[in-house]
Amino acid sequence: MKRILVVDDDPDILEVFQIALEGENYSVFPLLSPRYIFKNIRDFNPDLIILDIMLNGMDGRAVFKELRLNPDTEKIPVILASARYNESYVSSQKFHPDGYLEKPFDMGEMLQKVNKLTEN
Repeated sequence: MKRILVVDDDPDILEVFQIALEGENYSVFPLLSPRYIFKNIRDFNPDLIILDIMLNGMDGRAVFKELRLNPDTEKIPVILASARYNESYVSSQKFHPDGYLEKPFDMGEMLQKVNKLTEN
């Protein structure tokens, strides 16, 4: 079973991700804060990370940069999600995510991107 770590500071959004992904036979680890993301990555060993850009008190882009610069996490596919930033902005940054979701997102589109990146 493929494992997905979802990081979002909105518990309702986390629940939507979890219900949708578990319905597709993924194991989901919801995380309200990226504060302990590296510990959770070591413990959960995700095949994919879905990371919100606008997090309470933290910038998801900075977290994403840390993921890409860390040899232990640089190869884990990451989908960035945002209600504020569009895909062209995200792709213009130095570090490019493997996927992007604009909130509110289409459930079918989200599952398609996840399936593609996890080859589920």
